[in-house]
Amino acid sequence: MAQEILVSESLTADMISAGESLLKKLDKTDAKVSATFWLFSPEERSWKLFFSSELVKSEGPKKYYKKIVDALKTFKEQENTISLNDIGVTDNSDKMFLLLSNEFHTGQKILKKRIHRETINGYFIEDAYIYRINLHT
Repeated sequence: MAQEILVSESLTADMISAGESLLKKLDKTDAKVSATFWLFSPEERSWKLFFSSELVKSEGPKKYYKKIVDALKTFKEQENTISLNDIGVTDNSDKMFLLLSNEFHTGQKILKKRIHRETINGYFIEDAYIYRINLHT
């Protein structure tokens, strides 16, 4: 079984790598990932990896989490992975997704862009790491 990494206050290289690996695994399925990004919550003092997809709205979050669980099961023993507790799913009407999509347009590519203490359209973002923001999947 893959090794779960500890998600804490600092965004680590292991977290970034595991998030990218999970996105690539989901891309090989019918998950239709529109956006993937780590977002730091100052209130909780921790990071959460978000996946946004039109399927969350049409099929429901429970079915989408199942797609993520299935992808997590494909990680090899020596690979680092992320606990489901540190992953969130949203649909494409989510406020943060729409906010980031005003600023970033990656298409299906993986961007690997960190934003720190920035304001986008009047909304302050403490810290985030963006893999993909694609309004049109």
